[in-house]
Amino acid sequence: MRLFDLSHPIETGMPVYPGDPHVSIDAVSTVSTDGANVSSLRLGSHTGTHLDAPSHVVDGGRTVEQLHLELLHGPAHILQADPQQRTRLNPRALQLADFEPLPAQLPYIVCIATGWDQHFHTPLREQHPYLSIELAQALWKRGARVLGIDTLSPDPTAVQPQTFPVHEFWLGQDGIIVENLRGLMQLPVQVNMSLLPLNIRGGDGSPVRAVAWDVLPDTPMRELK
Repeated sequence: MRLFDLSHPIETGMPVYPGDPHVSIDAVSTVSTDGANVSSLRLGSHTGTHLDAPSHVVDGGRTVEQLHLELLHGPAHILQADPQQRTRLNPRALQLADFEPLPAQLPYIVCIATGWDQHFHTPLREQHPYLSIELAQALWKRGARVLGIDTLSPDPTAVQPQTFPVHEFWLGQDGIIVENLRGLMQLPVQVNMSLLPLNIRGGDGSPVRAVAWDVLPDTPMRELK
């Protein structure tokens, strides 16, 4: 079985959501001087490819260690946005009509592939497409409980005032959001996926090592560069 990494590497100085803590990885001991390499990690709970627990926007919502792990490991459905979306510079709300016809029943994990992960290391990352609330509601109605996307957020980022309607709806229903996935455009429609977080007690979010495997026959996936 081959695993396909859908996570951005965590590294010093990597992009973060506006206002989030910057990432710093520093050596605190080395093999040559101390007999072992040990690093200090400074990062926010929503660094890189990560999940949002309900407590991210819901007072009293479920925290990371309380999440049902069976929701985060298993079959996933990939919805691909219009390829032209990858070249548009003005953020646009993705509508239900962009993905019709949707299956009547979806697995717990549904990921929206926009191709915007190609802009993760450029200022364009904040000009990403996002979900309309109608699309989020339709995915939930069809059985999705984990919403993945290859952008900073399923809500718009570079707007004022900042609002989070999809976060409030999805996490308010006790769902889970996974942001900053990469390589989703390379995946077939149906795939298996694992999106497991660190076991952070009281955590509002956590980096994940997102992987996919066991694609359907005759639908090969390419290696990520």
